[in-house]
Amino acid sequence: MSKHYDAIVIGAGLGGLGAAAKLARAGYSVRVLERHVQVGGYASTFVRGRFEFDVSLHALSGIGTAGHGGDMRDMLADLGILDRLEFRTIDPLYRTVAPGVDVTLPPGWEAATDALCTAFPAERRGIERFLGHLRALQQDVLTMTRKEGLAANPLRVISQYPRVAHAASAPLAPFLHREVQDPAARLVLAQLWGYFGLPPSQVGLLYFGLGLASYLEYGGTYPVGKSQALSNAVAGAAEAAGAEITLGCGARQILLDGGKVAGVVTDDGEPLASDLVISNASPHALCAGLLPPEAVPESFRRRVAAGPISLGSVCVYLGLARTAESLGIRDHEVWVNASTDIESHHRAQLGLGVPEAYLFTCYNVTDPGASPPGTAVAVLVSLADGKPWLALPPDEYRAAKLRVAESMLAGVEQRFPGLRDAIEELAVSTPLTNLRYTGNPDGAIYGTANTPAENPGFRLNYPGPVPGLYLVGAWTRPGGGFEPCLSSGYTAAKLIVGGAA
Repeated sequence: MSKHYDAIVIGAGLGGLGAAAKLARAGYSVRVLERHVQVGGYASTFVRGRFEFDVSLHALSGIGTAGHGGDMRDMLADLGILDRLEFRTIDPLYRTVAPGVDVTLPPGWEAATDALCTAFPAERRGIERFLGHLRALQQDVLTMTRKEGLAANPLRVISQYPRVAHAASAPLAPFLHREVQDPAARLVLAQLWGYFGLPPSQVGLLYFGLGLASYLEYGGTYPVGKSQALSNAVAGAAEAAGAEITLGCGARQILLDGGKVAGVVTDDGEPLASDLVISNASPHALCAGLLPPEAVPESFRRRVAAGPISLGSVCVYLGLARTAESLGIRDHEVWVNASTDIESHHRAQLGLGVPEAYLFTCYNVTDPGASPPGTAVAVLVSLADGKPWLALPPDEYRAAKLRVAESMLAGVEQRFPGLRDAIEELAVSTPLTNLRYTGNPDGAIYGTANTPAENPGFRLNYPGPVPGLYLVGAWTRPGGGFEPCLSSGYTAAKLIVGGAA
């Protein structure tokens, strides 16, 4: 007879782990199935030589301080693991460099406003209006979620929260361009577009605005032990409450009985019984065979097919045999731009050419212990559409990968002479790497692209296409990123436990 669980979780990314931990702590018997050999999905690390590299985390949002914390801090506290983690504050949040531009943005609304107005005095009024609007938008959303609970009524949102309703249906560009005229000032204000995967003309104002607002309100942080420490802590909370986590074995298919969830079959062929399955896999995997094909409603197939897939990434991981200080690296995060034209930067990411914008992160600036003494660990990142990478013939793939990596290395070495000679370990990932490890179509890193049509309230909801199935992760509400993904699993579990879903 199949072993029975109250809930089975497919995938141990932050969404799956968050759901598992919350359900287990509520008394559910939980089994987590993960194909990889470690938990975390993109929130994990890997080792080359004497260096441990963070797969994807740059700056964690929503932590803040004990007296002024955000949702991420609250979730970790509720899961009983906040005191197991140590966070370092990132200050400044980021530095933007482009021809004729070199501006650092500190955390805090007032400090950020002062820095921007000092750099662009002619744009003071527009900068103040832009940031003021985002701050008000953040407060509206906080008020709305506290009053409306986990599932706000759309009609009430439109009538009582017009600022939220407008931001949910509009891209960033019209609002940004109305308030700020200088392309350089626009670049600095919108620089975190790379965190959301789309340029101002396409990224949803609500998603971008709330993201930037969170960093300004609570600051950015980095966990000691890298993102693997965060994932391990959430997994530990689940296991401490009785959950079983199986690594190196995923789910082959979800079983149904009478049109309802009845369990899963593991990759090893073992049937497991449960009338509740939480899927951290992409919805595309559900349509491609994780659910019996005849059980997938056509409306769900159309909805999944209509959702644009976000970009992937090319990452160049660097283990440096010199300290960050000796190389002149003073900032945790430096965005390198060929010009002030963000739309051009995005267009370049849709092909296989040289990136026009990329990110350089050196973790030792924030956490001196991020690598062995006398060394530094860093990463170069460019967003990249996975489709042309997947279409490359195998004999051209390596050359394309090294060409893109070399272009970013050449650019960053102009700012930090000696960096190339200090490289001890180098690893390059592409959208194909992402696809291999996560199964995300096109190697996507943000799930569904963060367009206005896919804003947090319009994305796939937690209840899935068949009774007993719930969806979590970057493809669902509220969206991609560390805090949103953990929130998806945590919120779905709250709905299940409360019976409100």
